[in-house]
Amino acid sequence: MRRLSLGLLAVVVALGALVAIASPAAACPDGDTPVPGTGGQICIPAEDPGSPATSGPGGGGGPQTCTYEGRQIPCQDPMRGNWDQSRGCYILLISPQPDPASEIWNALGGSPQDGRIFLCIRPGTTGTQSMVFIRGGSAPDPAVLARKALGELRLAVPDVHLAPSPPARTYVGLKTWLWMPAGQWSPLSKSVTVGATTVRVVAAPERVVWDMGPGSTTCNSAGRVWRVGQMPAGSATDCSYTYATVSNFQRSKKFTVSATITYQVDWTCSGTCLVGEGTLGEVDGLPGTSAIAVGERQSVVVNGDGR
Repeated sequence: MRRLSLGLLAVVVALGALVAIASPAAACPDGDTPVPGTGGQICIPAEDPGSPATSGPGGGGGPQTCTYEGRQIPCQDPMRGNWDQSRGCYILLISPQPDPASEIWNALGGSPQDGRIFLCIRPGTTGTQSMVFIRGGSAPDPAVLARKALGELRLAVPDVHLAPSPPARTYVGLKTWLWMPAGQWSPLSKSVTVGATTVRVVAAPERVVWDMGPGSTTCNSAGRVWRVGQMPAGSATDCSYTYATVSNFQRSKKFTVSATITYQVDWTCSGTCLVGEGTLGEVDGLPGTSAIAVGERQSVVVNGDGR
């Protein structure tokens, strides 16, 4: 999200199209109060708007629907901020906030201790744009809420499947198929709401690392299921491992196998937000485990005469 740098009232002029500064002859909308500013007047809502409302469900993680004058609009705008359905405008935090001694705080009916000042930007180039004081508008850090949501999200622990399937053994030089249930390779989401701020986290599988004991392999899918007696000739998979050594010298005579999914975790914020979106980067889930014995097939030399 673009962050705007403001200082006192004079800096509002630099916002150009984002903040409407009326000429002395221009009238403010009904219910707004003109406040003197550099080069003209600023239209400011005369009443404390209270806490903003979100346009979507508070914690369900479902898609939002934001509307203005009967038409659907984006719930986030990279230049204008996040949509506030209760006010009918995009809310964008002014950063840095005006000096605590500025007269704008009294004009808006608040103080730096009680909240923050936001731009209220209506859709379209001719819409009314103003500044609003939001009590309690010192919104929580959305990245902190994103980490909280991630902590409540149950990342998949893969159910490890192999072919040949234990307790049967695989063999040196044989391609061993690896997979997990397809449902475990799916994006996961979780929302957390604090006050007027809702953060939705989405964790999408990026890759799975299979630790096979003496080595490892990385796959970018759940792998392909091997169905005994049902696979046509020439069947292939995009996730497999070929052992180069036997497991006879392991304590259990088997190699431990584990699969760990790495997720890309991103978040979006709706309602009163310091930032509209961000990322927590890559996060590993917990590993699923199994074990398999690896043997070696013996060669049998047969004389040309069949003996």
